[in-house]
Amino acid sequence: MTVPSTLVEDFHRDGYAVVRGILDEADFTAVREEYAHLIEERAAQWRRDGRLAPGEDLAGRPFDEQLIALAAQPDFDPALLSELDITLPHMPFTSLQPDSEVHTGPGVLGLLRNAKVLDVVGRLVGDEISASPNQHVRLKLPALGTASRFGARRGETLHAPTLWHQDAMTQMPQSDDTTLVTCWIPLMDVSEEHGCLLVVPGRHHEEKLLPWPMDPETVRGLEAEAVPLPVRQGDIVLLHKRTPHGSTVNRSSRLRWSFDFRYFPSHELSDRPWFPAVVARSASAPQLAATDADAWRRQWELARELFVSTGQMVPGRREFSQLVADSLIARWESGDHPRLAPEDARA
Repeated sequence: MTVPSTLVEDFHRDGYAVVRGILDEADFTAVREEYAHLIEERAAQWRRDGRLAPGEDLAGRPFDEQLIALAAQPDFDPALLSELDITLPHMPFTSLQPDSEVHTGPGVLGLLRNAKVLDVVGRLVGDEISASPNQHVRLKLPALGTASRFGARRGETLHAPTLWHQDAMTQMPQSDDTTLVTCWIPLMDVSEEHGCLLVVPGRHHEEKLLPWPMDPETVRGLEAEAVPLPVRQGDIVLLHKRTPHGSTVNRSSRLRWSFDFRYFPSHELSDRPWFPAVVARSASAPQLAATDADAWRRQWELARELFVSTGQMVPGRREFSQLVADSLIARWESGDHPRLAPEDARA
């Protein structure tokens, strides 16, 4: 456990820090209510669009209960939940669509700019704090009966393990010198049963990033050194961008719900300059801090419009993009691609 007086020392030595009891339930009230309304709205839209079968009216229930009930439906596609994320689809080669969804509500913005969180983060990045556009809500669904080992998976599923990685793997080389700190905030107690974070202390000191894709020997080495980080609601976990981390599946019957925000000094380069970063705190110019969630959303809509109008695909770091390309090519070579009917293929 890290205490405020040793935060900087612990973080720089180990590449992570767990700070206990920073937040209380009142800090989560707005974002809980916001996501409860959001899942009601999205589920109704998915049903209107034919992407989800009619089902029980879940309105009024807490968000986690609604999501568990929706996920239990036979036709539920976890990929739908990308519409609840705090960033647009971000995999390299993704073509954004005019209706690609991002969630940037006042509850999320309030948690991102929570003064108690920024007081802690500020000890590592200073008083001029920006938030990267690489922000996420993590909704790890229960996966009872599935394998617990780390391993490859097809697609982005919310019950799979989070594979070993370093956050620096996905940021553009131009921002390699940026002081980027990931702040992981659970909205519940998270034990090893729920798939808590696993980290490898001290590996952030290595200049070279881990290989992509990771070979079995590298994975075995990381697992041998891994330290689990069980936390309670109110705790926060801070990660260096080069610290290897991952998680196993959620073997409980509950949703594992968390947010991760990435903060950096405002004068340094953003890790994803094609999406909007926001000022979280400024000691020199407090008026620059983002307080209007609608304005934040408009920034994201502008970014989406630029991608759609130019036809550009979402960029990514070379190593990350190559991994995605290899995965796509393997699928195509296996025959996983659309096919014309014989009559349609004739000229």
